[in-house]
Amino acid sequence: MDLQQREEGRLSQRGERSVELGGALKGFRDILDNLCHPELNPDGYVSLGIAENLLMHDEMTEFANSRANGSAGSKRLRAAVARFLNRNFHPHLSVETSHVSVLSGITKANEMLAWLIADPGDAFLLGRPYYGTFPMDYMARASVKTVGVDFGHTDPSSVDALAHYEDALLQAKIDGVVVKALMLCSPHNPLGRCFAPEVLKAFLAFCQKHQIHIISDEVYALSVWHNRTAPDAPTFTSLLSIDLTGIIDPGLVHVLWGMSKDFGANGLRLGFLVDQGNNLLETSFSSLSLFSCPSSASDHIATIVLEDDQFTESFIRTNKQRLSRNYEFVTEGQSGIFILWADLRKASGVRGPRHVNNESSLSTRLLSKKVYLAEGELFGGEPGWFRIVFSQPKAY
Repeated sequence: MDLQQREEGRLSQRGERSVELGGALKGFRDILDNLCHPELNPDGYVSLGIAENLLMHDEMTEFANSRANGSAGSKRLRAAVARFLNRNFHPHLSVETSHVSVLSGITKANEMLAWLIADPGDAFLLGRPYYGTFPMDYMARASVKTVGVDFGHTDPSSVDALAHYEDALLQAKIDGVVVKALMLCSPHNPLGRCFAPEVLKAFLAFCQKHQIHIISDEVYALSVWHNRTAPDAPTFTSLLSIDLTGIIDPGLVHVLWGMSKDFGANGLRLGFLVDQGNNLLETSFSSLSLFSCPSSASDHIATIVLEDDQFTESFIRTNKQRLSRNYEFVTEGQSGIFILWADLRKASGVRGPRHVNNESSLSTRLLSKKVYLAEGELFGGEPGWFRIVFSQPKAY
């Protein structure tokens, strides 16, 4: 028996699947390990594919260094999060400390939701294109599938999109797959769109009709600015701000937010689940919290940031100004948050929908020049589309 066989024998089936997933991510890790820096590593990769906001790192670092002086309890953090959400998300019902669960990132929150509301083999509806790791968040350990929803020429942020969700749900039932939830990224990654209030209410009514959960990932909530090229585009509306009375059972509604995008703090690894109508789910989260709690250092930094109203208001305002300037520098098209969904089919050699996929050749050419873009197919999109993150210094 060789070494590989002995190593494989020590793993469970879930562990072996994790090895396969790790191999698939190796190229991505190689990029992260060799990022460009003008002085320290000028020959590294220029990464425009990771949704991280570098425009505000100096402000966040300076503030944290000047105020961090000890640890903080999670109850204080949950209170700070509740207060912050009440100030900025305009909830219909005030968010209370007991409504907030703290986890080590939104990825973990998504996995925990999948674990707790779905059984292995069940599925979540996920509109295309989507944030590329959602399927792995649900499948890797919770064994929950995703049912990708195609919209054709229908605007995925419109009420008309619900007909496509219903078709996908009914087809899943025919195929013997139980759909437990609809996953909504709001504001949307990678399309950069916000959902109008009437559209959100229609989504809620749809989920009530079919008795499925709705998960709203609102991690880009405060990174939306006024776009002069799209003055009538909907602005951000949180599911928390909608009166659910007569629309949906509040126990089916789950809202996620974190500090990674709006505060340029990916490394803190903090995610928050807000549940205002499902005490049983909150209890379930508590029973598993030992496996998902963040570090006390992250807890404390987040607490002192969110408790400081003057700093957060100034930070959010400056962030929107810088994102707006970078957006205008990069393009005059329509977008939101700090992501562009870019049509590079001509450069990719793609001539039609799902034609011969030559996207990898363009990716290879870009990587050979040490430029990384995220391929559209990783987000459930068509070949030849790419996600470009423009919250980077202009030199990038």
